[in-house]
Amino acid sequence: MKKPPKAVVVKERTVHTYSELWHASDCVLERGVEEPKGSTWQFLSSVILTAFSFEAYLNHVGPVVFECWPELERLSPWGKLELICETLKVDFPEGQGKRPLQTVIKLLSFRNTMAHGRSQELRPKQVLRDINDGLDNFLGEIPLTDWERLIKDSTFVNQVREDVKAVLEKIHSARPEPKELLFSFGHGVHSAELTQP
Repeated sequence: MKKPPKAVVVKERTVHTYSELWHASDCVLERGVEEPKGSTWQFLSSVILTAFSFEAYLNHVGPVVFECWPELERLSPWGKLELICETLKVDFPEGQGKRPLQTVIKLLSFRNTMAHGRSQELRPKQVLRDINDGLDNFLGEIPLTDWERLIKDSTFVNQVREDVKAVLEKIHSARPEPKELLFSFGHGVHSAELTQP
């Protein structure tokens, strides 16, 4: 039996991790909105993936802007953002007290709370309630941490995605050429060359 011919196969792929994480964040958010039961965990995942996407974008653009990026990578995400914005002359006139930077600060705090999670004892203040039909419902409401309150519904997740996108669009437009489209997944090439028998 004759052996089949052989081909040398070459593959290359550029992966924009920030885009993959951004897409994953959106997929998880959509599932949470579609299926309310258990959606809290979908919203939690989406916020965390958005935070990872944000930092991955800073690590994507950092080497383009700074030759010494390997030394700067140890900076906090906020430190990286400030340095990149200062260098690219990206300005947010409203400052940290308004969106979108206010949201980014809240996002990074949320991310750090999750990354360095600790157990908590919650003891809300005692309240005086009327004994009526609403008492049972009130008794059934469990005390929530600050981070749990943020993911009760999709409000915070949507705000985070909207404001992170606004920040990244400003940075991306200030980036030097050549540059890919924001949130592009990357590209790949492959080839096969027949070898001599």
